[in-house]
Amino acid sequence: MDFLTLFISLRCTNSCSHCLYGCSSEHGEDMAPEIYTRSLEIAKSSHIKKINFFGGEPLINPQIFPMLQYVLRNGFSLILATNCRPLASEEMLSTFLRITGDYINNIEIVTARDKFHLKYFDPVNVISRLQNNGYKIVVNDYSDYAVLISEHNVHNQELQKLNTRFSCCGDRWSDALGVLPDGGWTICPTSLESFGHIYVNTLSEILNFKKKIPLRYKEGCTVCLQDFKQFHQEFDVKKV
Repeated sequence: MDFLTLFISLRCTNSCSHCLYGCSSEHGEDMAPEIYTRSLEIAKSSHIKKINFFGGEPLINPQIFPMLQYVLRNGFSLILATNCRPLASEEMLSTFLRITGDYINNIEIVTARDKFHLKYFDPVNVISRLQNNGYKIVVNDYSDYAVLISEHNVHNQELQKLNTRFSCCGDRWSDALGVLPDGGWTICPTSLESFGHIYVNTLSEILNFKKKIPLRYKEGCTVCLQDFKQFHQEFDVKKV
């Protein structure tokens, strides 16, 4: 595994129609500190050296700064997937720079400037500030032409006009393993289906199940989501 994804928050500052999970500021949960700490313990013992902060918008978790300090001081590299909107606050940005500034070589920030995100916020000024301070920024616009379809947004007509046969992991599905805010294991960012729990199932157990999943990327992530449901039933039967 190249990295472990942590769903730091399933709340978001935006309410994009293409969001896989229907995230917004009104609902969604944040990852608790004890789930976060346990997840990093698992990553460390499993020799996973890179952590992906994902959401929702990870930067709105109330514990985000202690979380950033903890992951960086423990020697992990960090991918931060953010819409950058929280960093438009000068206080928030200053604190972020202060806490992460000594670790910029270990941080990759991933953001987007596409028609869905730009309805809410244009991160161009924040991107410039971060780049001027030496941070590596990846800016994508893939949502302008391709989206992932989940149960939440599968009936959205606006999305059906785009290429929905698209996988964000680029067929490298061995990387797509994550921990939900409640500690549930999830095996692909296209789904919030929980396959076991970090306090019950080991990483190796989840990976062994994961290798058996009949992913069919040529048919799109919606088909894969159906495979997940079937696999989940088999997983539950075998656990009993």
